[in-house]
Amino acid sequence: MTWRAYLGKTMTGEVGPLLDAVSGSLDVVLNDVARCTVTATEASLDGVSREWWSVWAGCVLVSFEDWYQPETLIAACPITAPVKQDRKAGTVTFECAGVEALLDKRIVLDRDFRPGDEDKLRHSTIAWDGVSLGSIVGRIVERSIRKRNGFLPIVIGPEEKAKRQRTYEGWNLANNGAWKRIKEITEVIGGPDIAFRAEWANDERTLFQWRLVTGTEAQPGIAQEVTPVWDATAARSPVAAISVTSSAEALANRVYCTGAGEGAGTAVRMAEAGTIPEWFPLLENVITDSDSENHDLLKQKAEAGVATQALDQISLSIFSDETAPIGSWHVGDLVEVVTRGWLEVPDGAHLLRVIAAKYNLDSNKVDVELQQDRLGVELAW
Repeated sequence: MTWRAYLGKTMTGEVGPLLDAVSGSLDVVLNDVARCTVTATEASLDGVSREWWSVWAGCVLVSFEDWYQPETLIAACPITAPVKQDRKAGTVTFECAGVEALLDKRIVLDRDFRPGDEDKLRHSTIAWDGVSLGSIVGRIVERSIRKRNGFLPIVIGPEEKAKRQRTYEGWNLANNGAWKRIKEITEVIGGPDIAFRAEWANDERTLFQWRLVTGTEAQPGIAQEVTPVWDATAARSPVAAISVTSSAEALANRVYCTGAGEGAGTAVRMAEAGTIPEWFPLLENVITDSDSENHDLLKQKAEAGVATQALDQISLSIFSDETAPIGSWHVGDLVEVVTRGWLEVPDGAHLLRVIAAKYNLDSNKVDVELQQDRLGVELAW
């Protein structure tokens, strides 16, 4: 088992020097910003020019290799804070985040406006239709990187035709952050899962890139070629521990969503569960999206907020082995978990989606969070 950490350049995708890593961790969460911390020896930066480890310009790349998996890039995270130096310990620590954090500092606009173009910016509008929500995510990313000094090595796949539409007005700068708009898309009913997966861009492993992957209209979950089986009943199981946490905080059988406007002119849409058991009390919730006048979007957000059962989250500790090597599966994948004899989980095979993974860079064990893959159909344990 070998974890490696390299420096890289955010804009060019160049892979730089190997760090002499002492410790580190990586947290990856579905539809959210990855977080990474790596501590290396001070000598790792000897003779290394500053652009490799400057805030945002530099990246830390994390890879994994063992008997069952060739060296695989697990994450590429831009450096988000000045490097912390501990002279007594002789170490430097890098605080990093996924490329999503960089998109959080980009504004979605019709084009790359410059000083003097303010009036044109205010009156500009992006109006997209005829494609899927996943394709709209791709267009947001494309507009975000098509700017002066804006390039990022992100691979965007072909578009999918569908009857989806989004309108972004130039004057609404405070709400047009690229990552904010992407998050909104993942949170509506039928919204796709999205991920920016780091990968080697050539066989020599001297370049890296992020590949944008999204769900489709037919399948909001991200496509995968193989569904791993994590069999907790096997004699040599990769599953080291399992537990279940249930939360009823999000329960609501009627949801209101308010949008732009003031007083009686405020846009409002609502949604409710198709049936409510006669013995179950009414639970209401309010969602606010104060910048949106789109009634269809408000209705979709209200529908997404309806929840009529507690949410079960399954926690597993997984060892990298021939059945589940690190790097062979991703956050966002479906996994078949086979259980028997656990007090909190029914015996049998359960199809679950990986929603988070926490890696420790000195171990081949990963702490994984999974949820039932409902896709609009409610399950009960």
